[in-house]
Amino acid sequence: MMRKAGLSEMDQGPELPVAAVLLRSPAATVAFDRQALARYLAGRGQDFDASARPLQFSGGYGNLNYLIRVGEEWAVLRRPPLGEIPKGGNDMGREFRALSVLAPVWPLAPRPMAFCDDPAVLGAPFLISEFRAGLPLHGQQPLGTAMTPAQARDLSALQVDILTQLHGFDIAAIGAGVLGRAEGFAARTLRGWTARLDGARTASPPEAELLCRKLAESLPGEGRVSVIHNDFKLDNIVVDPATLVPQAVLDWDMATLGSPFFDLATLLTYWAAPDDPPQLRAINLTHSEAPGALTRRELVEAYMRACGRDRGRDEAELRFFIGLAFAKLGVIYLQLYDRFQADPAGYARNEKFGAAAPGAFALGLDALDGKLI
Repeated sequence: MMRKAGLSEMDQGPELPVAAVLLRSPAATVAFDRQALARYLAGRGQDFDASARPLQFSGGYGNLNYLIRVGEEWAVLRRPPLGEIPKGGNDMGREFRALSVLAPVWPLAPRPMAFCDDPAVLGAPFLISEFRAGLPLHGQQPLGTAMTPAQARDLSALQVDILTQLHGFDIAAIGAGVLGRAEGFAARTLRGWTARLDGARTASPPEAELLCRKLAESLPGEGRVSVIHNDFKLDNIVVDPATLVPQAVLDWDMATLGSPFFDLATLLTYWAAPDDPPQLRAINLTHSEAPGALTRRELVEAYMRACGRDRGRDEAELRFFIGLAFAKLGVIYLQLYDRFQADPAGYARNEKFGAAAPGAFALGLDALDGKLI
């Protein structure tokens, strides 16, 4: 692999398994105490070279992710972002449990290698898991160049294929009961995101209050429960760049037991459409508007067919969870904007989320009214 000039520090040691463009520059990298990590891993009988400079992945707005070497193996170190963390957010322990359950039975779940819940080591709990080589599907041109309509359609359908696999696991058979409670998911999730909305420093738009009230009035009964990723979107998928065969699904820090419709709904919130609010479309991180890509409605229909679900029978539950997923997205955008307000220089790229949040809540209202799909 060729490496760009200016990254000479990386040339010491094994060949990097990722393109340099996927890593932050030394100046932009958030450092961590590598000596402390070396001591911690040595206590577990694992070797870590603390002399090499930290290599931080450039993507993502939440957790801090680093490419490291543990012994002779490339691995990924994940820890929460700096600053205040919302209750229940960026949960490395949850991710460790999810990967521990899924990795033995599902090839797309990276193998967990270590988890530390002692913040005295690196300032926050952290997780180390195996590194999976491949292409992260991020951005409106995830293949790096213009894609064919067939490729756009295949990458759209890939999301449905992966969700169908995940939601097909028998909870008891794989020992997934440790991931959460099976009952009360809809009400519990709504309470959690409403509490985060109330805790955001940025004033919530009127659409947010109305959406939360309508969601509370339309809670569905107990439906099917499965293992869910709980933050499923295209840029959490890594594929082989030549064949587009999936290699991994990442970011399991919100995984739980719940309605599989919430995973589908979360995917739809990030899958922008041409008539979405412009501030929301401006931060579209997928190829959803490329020629050949499936529409939101087509994704729903494909999922329902794959899972043997009845659209007519499940319509009310589906609408609720799409509305809830847009409420969640709006709250996340408010929280990201909070970080910008607290540190405009450090979080300059988060400024756009303040204008995008109202559009997310508005689309949630459209979903409840049956106008979205």
